[in-house]
Amino acid sequence: MPRIPESELERLKAEISLVRLIEGQGHALQKRGKDWVMRCVFHEDATASLVVTESKNLYHCFGCNAAGSVIDWVMKTQSVSLPHAVQILKLGAPLEGERVGVGRSQVRHLPSLVAAPDAADAATDTATQQALLRQVVDSYAANLKASPEALAYLAARGLNHPELIDHFQLGYANKSLTYRLPPTHTQGGKAIRGQLQALGVLRESGHEHLNGCLVVPIIGIEGGGAGGASPAQSGQVLQLYGRRIVAKSKLLPGQSPHLNLSRPLQGVFNEAALIASKEIILCEGLIDAMTFWCAGYRNVIATLGAGNFTVCHWQALKHHGTRRVLIAYDRDDAGNAAADKLSA
Repeated sequence: MPRIPESELERLKAEISLVRLIEGQGHALQKRGKDWVMRCVFHEDATASLVVTESKNLYHCFGCNAAGSVIDWVMKTQSVSLPHAVQILKLGAPLEGERVGVGRSQVRHLPSLVAAPDAADAATDTATQQALLRQVVDSYAANLKASPEALAYLAARGLNHPELIDHFQLGYANKSLTYRLPPTHTQGGKAIRGQLQALGVLRESGHEHLNGCLVVPIIGIEGGGAGGASPAQSGQVLQLYGRRIVAKSKLLPGQSPHLNLSRPLQGVFNEAALIASKEIILCEGLIDAMTFWCAGYRNVIATLGAGNFTVCHWQALKHHGTRRVLIAYDRDDAGNAAADKLSA
């Protein structure tokens, strides 16, 4: 996960009420002057020695000297890392209310992804795979809306239409998906990790394949379409495209800014445009297509790279009766060559 900006930490410390956070855990706070007091959860306390100063949004225990902000409270009471605590606060996930003492919680505090009951069947069961992919897409979508760095990337690319994120179900992968999984040592944890690896969402190392990427799902057209999506695939997640949001200068040698799941390329991005218009703009990249879309040109589809015009695209164009295709590939050697080949 990229380093969390100090400004983001300060924003969370200032905007999230520590009093409401603690009360939300079920702890009883008592008013004492301008402050609030309670029995400390970090040691055996019979005298309500923990003070919450509402004006500073800080806590301090005069018995064990535990102290800090809302971030420190989440890290210590939930036994999680700084990035995990930040995700919990940003997404408004509920906190465990049990006294922590010296124990460590094994609870995952973000809404959990659910594995199939039978991992062997899950590898080939389409319904199970789709249910899990849909959970991944929803998780990434929640991340994006709570991630200033991802939203800033969209704004910098001019992708700031108010309906864009929800319309294309855009998301952001930032390692927090693993926080939603059962512990690795449990049967459920092993099962769901195996399923996510089979789908290409997780690598064999256990890391998220699309980590650090703006994520764009390619979803089968409602009612079925021709772009590799049968009626049975209506609304299914056919592929996930990832665009690293870091500057190209910060990529490692040989590291591409473009990723997708290691599964066959299926579907057509924004295939619904083929129903609405007989004249179509064809881009070589999804970011390019969304740029057209934000500018008001909704009759746009895209491939995953100049050389990835697949049989799905060809079948979709024929099926929907497209009469004219305007090729808007990049003006470079690869784009020009691909455009020449398509127009021949």
